[in-house]
Amino acid sequence: MSEKCFIFPGQGSQKAGMGKEFYETGDTSRRIWEEAGEILGTDLKNTVFEGPEEKLRQTAVTQPAVYITEIIILNALIEAGITPAACAGHSLGEYAAAAASGAVNWQTGLKLVKERARIFEKESSLKPGGMIAAIGAEEQELSGILDSFDGVAEIVNYNCPGQLVLSAEKKIFQDVLKAVGEKAKMAVELEVSGAFHSSLMNDAALEMKEIIMAAEISDPQIPFYVNYSGVRMEDAGQVREALARQVNSPVKWIDTIENIKKDFPEALFFEAGPGNVLKGLLRRIDRGLQVKNISRPQDIEREIQQ
Repeated sequence: MSEKCFIFPGQGSQKAGMGKEFYETGDTSRRIWEEAGEILGTDLKNTVFEGPEEKLRQTAVTQPAVYITEIIILNALIEAGITPAACAGHSLGEYAAAAASGAVNWQTGLKLVKERARIFEKESSLKPGGMIAAIGAEEQELSGILDSFDGVAEIVNYNCPGQLVLSAEKKIFQDVLKAVGEKAKMAVELEVSGAFHSSLMNDAALEMKEIIMAAEISDPQIPFYVNYSGVRMEDAGQVREALARQVNSPVKWIDTIENIKKDFPEALFFEAGPGNVLKGLLRRIDRGLQVKNISRPQDIEREIQQ
């Protein structure tokens, strides 16, 4: 029998209307949104449900909005009797995975995400930069290109074979984009506000670590695999280190999925969140992986009926 692994997407998966059907059909969603408004000091619900997309793309809005949506989907799955045997999240999604694992309660996770969004936005204004998805280029080739620039330009996401993500500081960003575009099949500027997961975020990582060290974090109750190393966390101390280090460390998504596969050979992956970005990545990592999207109440109903 397949063991279910919950995976949670990160910033960039957001879209207006995400999670709205859960709010219209379930009391738990309404309760979570009400409590989230108290924690955040603002109600993001209308922006999340109606847009505009420009506002939803602002880091201070995006990060808590995606996290809250994923927590609502997580709760809906659990209420339906569908529980994870393991979990992981991509970048921001790691916080929802931490909640799924029992390492944090969802309220603590939201407080951390609120601070993460604030810090990311602040650092992005102090040390501006951007991110580029490079399709169809080898790591060694890209590293050679990035090393030729005088400034911060680094590989920061190992998403799947043939897809790497780069971060570069603003002063060289357009030149990096052009150089990568000449070597890769495609180079796409991502709609994010900064050079996340790069050394430009070193100060942000230190600030985030102080906040994480003061937060209430427990040992994971189910296997929880993290970005910076791709391996399973065994205790609260490791979770703290992982959440702090992911700020300025590359996302090793390929390693994460390969390690889950090793421990759970029959894993059935549930992408619990908006969109299907992770489904596409997993299929490129291993075409044999079973992946289902869970973004609406109907998706959960379908699983119950099977």
